[in-house]
Amino acid sequence: MATRLDRDRYVPYFLTLIANVVSSSASQVYLRRFGVGVNDWRVISHLGMDPGCTAQVVSNELRVDKSVVSRSVRTLVDEGLVAAERTPGFRRLYLTAKGAALHKEMLPVAVERERTLLAGLSAEEVDQLLGLLRKLLANLPALAAYDPAGTGSAGGDTGGDTGGDTGGDTGGDTGAAPPLPG
Repeated sequence: MATRLDRDRYVPYFLTLIANVVSSSASQVYLRRFGVGVNDWRVISHLGMDPGCTAQVVSNELRVDKSVVSRSVRTLVDEGLVAAERTPGFRRLYLTAKGAALHKEMLPVAVERERTLLAGLSAEEVDQLLGLLRKLLANLPALAAYDPAGTGSAGGDTGGDTGGDTGGDTGGDTGAAPPLPG
C-alpha cells in the first residue's frame, strides 16, 4: 500500500490542476469581458446547445449542484439573458435574443481558450485525449460509488467540486466530477 502519492503519476492531481486553472481563468476573462461568471457561461452555453431544457438537466449534464445552476439561472433571468417558460411540471429555459447574442459573442472566446489549452497537440492527439477523457467520464459512477469503508454510504455527490485530491500523504478522491472547462 502506498504511503505517499507520486504527483507525477497521480491522475487526479493533474485533472484538479487543469480544472482549477481552466475554471478560474475563464471566470476572470468572462467577468471582465462579458460581465458574466463561468457558471453563468456554462448555463448559457448549455442552453445554446439544448434550448428548452430544465435546470435539473443542466445540473446533471454539467455535474454541478442544482443550487449553483439555479443561482445562475436566477441571475441570467434578472439580466434578461434567459427566459423561463412554465409548462406542466417543468420550468423550461431558453436564451432570450439578448442571451443568444451574448452566446454568439462568447463562443469564439471559449473556442480560442480551448485552442490555447490544446496548443502543441496534433489533431490525432486531441482525438486520443477526447477518447481517454470519455473513458474517465464513464468511470465516474463507479468512482462516486466507491466506499473503502464498506459502510454503504458512498460519496455520490458529483457536483460542485473540481474533484480530486491534489496529492500529499493520503490518497483519496472526492468522487466529484470535474466541471466542464470554461
